[in-house]
Amino acid sequence: MNRSVKSYIYKGNIFNFVVLTFTSLFQTAALIIISLMLEKIMAIATAKDLEALYEQGIVFLVLLVLSILMYMLITYLKPKYQKRAITQYKNNIYGQILDKNIANFNKHNTSTYISALTNDVTKIEEDYLFSAFDLITNITLFLCTIVVMLIYSPLLTLSGIILSLLPFIGAIIVGGKLSFHEKEISDQNASFMHFIKDNLIGFSTTKVFKSEHKIKELFVKNNNVLENKKANKTKVLALMEMVQTILSLVSQFGVFFIGAYISIKTGDIAPSVILLFVQLMNYIISPLMQIPTSLSKRLACKPLFTKISEIIQTESVNNQGELIHSINEITISNLKFMYDDKIILNDINHKFEKNKSYAIVGTSGSGKTTLINLLLGKYNNYSGNIYYNNTELREISIDSLFEVSSFVEQNVFVFDDSIINNITMYSNIDEELLNKAIKKSGLAKLIEEKGPDYRCGENGCNLSGGEKQRISIARALVKKSQLLLLDEATSALDNETSASITNNLLAIDNTSKIMITHRLDEELLTKFDEIIVMKNGNIVEYGNYKELMDNNATFKSLVELI
Repeated sequence: MNRSVKSYIYKGNIFNFVVLTFTSLFQTAALIIISLMLEKIMAIATAKDLEALYEQGIVFLVLLVLSILMYMLITYLKPKYQKRAITQYKNNIYGQILDKNIANFNKHNTSTYISALTNDVTKIEEDYLFSAFDLITNITLFLCTIVVMLIYSPLLTLSGIILSLLPFIGAIIVGGKLSFHEKEISDQNASFMHFIKDNLIGFSTTKVFKSEHKIKELFVKNNNVLENKKANKTKVLALMEMVQTILSLVSQFGVFFIGAYISIKTGDIAPSVILLFVQLMNYIISPLMQIPTSLSKRLACKPLFTKISEIIQTESVNNQGELIHSINEITISNLKFMYDDKIILNDINHKFEKNKSYAIVGTSGSGKTTLINLLLGKYNNYSGNIYYNNTELREISIDSLFEVSSFVEQNVFVFDDSIINNITMYSNIDEELLNKAIKKSGLAKLIEEKGPDYRCGENGCNLSGGEKQRISIARALVKKSQLLLLDEATSALDNETSASITNNLLAIDNTSKIMITHRLDEELLTKFDEIIVMKNGNIVEYGNYKELMDNNATFKSLVELI
């Protein structure tokens, strides 16, 4: 279990925890004192002593006032303790997720992270956060009750302890299954959330291909699996409750019966003491039933803590590597990359020089996007080498690489926020630089029509694909990166707009540009310093437009297919 994460539940929360613990102990003392008062009142009633009865009434009023004050304190501190604990815990989890590098982040799907931050944290809040107070209260109540009972009758106390073990043993036997069911529910919750997320994102695809019926069948199937697992847990809880209730009745009746027997046979136990023992049996049986339940709940949360710790585990080797402040050249040497035993890139060798522009072309599946992703450090399980200047990529701090580079993907993610915040990514950007980026990315007209504060909607649903791509390009421009990597960055734009924006990108000074493109028109490609042609995971040609056309090979055949 990752204690550094779990400890955030208690960070700055110790005072609240201690005071709530004290109030829990006070509640324990109050219960026992009231039980003793009831026994004394029964004896006073038998003796017909009114003065003593009035004294008990005054003691009760004092105890009542103290109890009210304690409950007021609990009402104030309990929400405060809960808020601080869960807020800090979730903040820390999310912070550590953001600290992960891209390759490490992609080891889990997004639904797993969402489930951890919602379902799992909620379960921890419900079953772990306050169970400590329940355990303290019940253990203290149990021990204090035993002491009081021993003072009155060791023999009846021994009988009560033996009988009270019946519901305790029953709870232990049944409750051991809770941890297993809790882990199963957590895993299925993550799977179910992943299913829902995928299908809602692909809603339009479902409608176009008329797959509503089949998708609903799959939803019903996944939903039934989840609810069946929840039902199995409920069955265990119901069985535990039934066993505990029946055995509790047996225990209480047994103590009453044995006490009555001793009273009749020896006269050593007064009737008021028998009633006291019956009352105190609640404070033995109840803790013995609740302690295993509280422990089971806490133990059931242990796999959740472990799961969350594994999810947020970071690989910080790259971020502790050599810092890179400038990019003079990128050299690829004997680069190979495989995915699921399939060769994606095979023996790639190439050099990218500073401030030059490169176009990467090729048919779908030729490895273009994978090459860009490797240059960006998204994967480190390649063979061969990628050198930035003279330093291998795996020895470079990825954070420092991100400082000097920008990446524009084909599938752009847009936050549900204003256009400006999506461009600046919540950073303070010089107004002149921002305006230039808006103009060069072709966003000026959109902002003029809708305003800079126009909300883009969930993943940019209020924008067209082309508008989202322009936002992504503007993001890269305001960053003023030394290296600009673009993967079909203008694919959603018309030819005229795409050419205009590409020309703007190529005109940027002091920036190396590596751009994947499917547009092979001569006017555009002649502006690149070099064109790299890929096929089946290999670089098969490279050179300027004229050289490649003169080669009369792969590139020329691609151009002629248009």
